[in-house]
Amino acid sequence: MDHWERFTASEQKVATYLIHNIADLPFETGASLSKRVGVSPMTIGRFVRTLGYEGLNELKEEFRVDSGWRHFYSQPKQPRDKDPITSHLLAETRALDSVHELARGKEWKAIIQLLVSADRVSVASFQHSTFLGLGLAKLLQQVRPHVAFNDGSDGAYVDMLLDSTKNSCVVLIDQRRYFKQFRDVAEHVARRGIPLVLITDVECHWARELTPHSLMIPASEMWHSYSAMSSLISLIVALVIDESDAVMERLSEINELRQDLVGYVGPLPGKTRKRAKK
Repeated sequence: MDHWERFTASEQKVATYLIHNIADLPFETGASLSKRVGVSPMTIGRFVRTLGYEGLNELKEEFRVDSGWRHFYSQPKQPRDKDPITSHLLAETRALDSVHELARGKEWKAIIQLLVSADRVSVASFQHSTFLGLGLAKLLQQVRPHVAFNDGSDGAYVDMLLDSTKNSCVVLIDQRRYFKQFRDVAEHVARRGIPLVLITDVECHWARELTPHSLMIPASEMWHSYSAMSSLISLIVALVIDESDAVMERLSEINELRQDLVGYVGPLPGKTRKRAKK
């Protein structure tokens, strides 16, 4: 959304909700919106006027008249005999679709370029999202140098906060309910002027207060499902590879080191290893 930085924190909460719940707009009132978003009805009215409308009804009426918006109002038809497995599949499919739509947004290219060009990338994640950050760091380590996962075990994220520069990049990952530490660390990174990428869900209304590099997926319908986040991370790595040079050479050298130091089952593909002369 244009002019995001001009909105107050409360207005950003309203904007975030509307962006990701546009299908519900025709059925909302100022009172219902204020309750859902957690702001006052006056904030709803002020935000709508900021967009150039006299009130919420005028905004709703424009959407009704413009048939181009109608496809947002219709929900996918659900099978009448929907079982738990089908329900899960439909939820996962919607989540994966939302991730790939996100990758077409204007923020995406800037984030990928940042991950490619930064002199170092530090990744941290929190609570049940910890494995996602670790996975992203491990995958990025394969395709570019100077990537580290920070678990915060020193209590201060010293390596990430003190040793990163304006040419570096910090990636933080968390989903609702967010750890307090998630925002605290993000604010420290922003204050130090270190480029920051936040990977979270759409209810994290403060994300864009700290950085324009925010990837916000719809909050999962199932607290235990990580398909959308996992797909997002996979897509990030795939596009970092596309934008990077000498990735295959790096992967080849990594495989050779692993073969020498740890070993694989079977010979290294495409190579005939020389036996040492006795």
